[in-house]
Amino acid sequence: MNQAVAEADFSGALLLRRGDKVIYQRAVGQAERVSGAPNRIDTRFNIASIGKMFTATAVLRLAEQGRIDLDAPILGYLPDYPVRTIAEQITARQLLSHSSGVGSYWEAIAQKPSQAFVETRDFLPLFADQPLEFTPGERLGYSNGGYVILGLIVEALTGETFADHIGRTIFEPLGMSGSGDWPLDLVVPNRADGYTRDEAVPGAWRSNLFVNQFRGSPAGGGYSTVEDLSTFITALGDGRLLSPQMHTTATAGLFDLGRARYGLGFMEETVNGHRMVGNTGGHFGIAGEVWRYEDLGVTVAMLTNGEVDGYWGLNVAVKDILCGPSPATDAYHLGMAMTAAAKNDSVAAARALFDARPQGLQPRSVFEVEAMKARHRGNPAAADRIMAIAAIVEPPA
Repeated sequence: MNQAVAEADFSGALLLRRGDKVIYQRAVGQAERVSGAPNRIDTRFNIASIGKMFTATAVLRLAEQGRIDLDAPILGYLPDYPVRTIAEQITARQLLSHSSGVGSYWEAIAQKPSQAFVETRDFLPLFADQPLEFTPGERLGYSNGGYVILGLIVEALTGETFADHIGRTIFEPLGMSGSGDWPLDLVVPNRADGYTRDEAVPGAWRSNLFVNQFRGSPAGGGYSTVEDLSTFITALGDGRLLSPQMHTTATAGLFDLGRARYGLGFMEETVNGHRMVGNTGGHFGIAGEVWRYEDLGVTVAMLTNGEVDGYWGLNVAVKDILCGPSPATDAYHLGMAMTAAAKNDSVAAARALFDARPQGLQPRSVFEVEAMKARHRGNPAAADRIMAIAAIVEPPA
């Protein structure tokens, strides 16, 4: 943690529990950089796509109640869906696993004021009339739009707003008082703002206010605490939210997503035989994760309101401590070692590390973020050397 603060400006909170016992907890950095208000363990951070777990849980609970068939076309639940031919093809299971072919909406949403997106239905025009990107069920295509549709189904079946339903059925029963989908202009005590580095002005930071979503949605963007996320993922594994059978179905990886596999709203990753279940999320000035190491009985929740590099370092450190070194963490360490060599010495020194690497090991591509950090710290020459590493790792065709 000290290294993440010193070397990567980490700002956020980290909590590890085994059962009800806290193994480690610490909050560092500032929730608000103007007043200097500190982050705390109970600070509410934006959790980005981690919130998809709540949406998935709501849908899967409705499925267990017999109120939705995961394999039926969604037209039966949303008869007024703008494009009938699409609603006739896609299912809730495909939406949950990002295999429906429905796209996302980040480019479209940037063209309108964020205040235009308050209710779940406000997001629908951003993507509903777009053709499917591939045949449903064919492959994974990460889709925020798909989770908006799932939220609309929840609202149609329950008669509640998505936020009210999640609050009533998940947050309140579990005592997750630090979690909610509050809009940006609402005064919420102990809520962290998000910050990114300014590359043009060394040492300066920018708020993510103008690139952040106005309010959380079924696709993510709500707020939570590391305590609440730990409570949620523990309850999920203990059978308090889903039956054991549905938990197994939801967390079984269906599609590769880099180092992890994506199931029905949840990811699974195995490190040296230790299976983890949870989810991650990120955006500008936002990053986080929550995992339950099933065989170890350990839950890990980490949230940051800063840049992603500090989060990466702590993610790798936790895995190394709990599971031991692995090819994935070795790749990160090699990428960081090459970065340090280029920054402090030369591109040639970084190349020497690359040439001497164990056979088959490819460095994790941390270089763009590390170069940005070097510029932020007033060292553009080091930034140029770091970016030159990319040509070593991936030479031009």
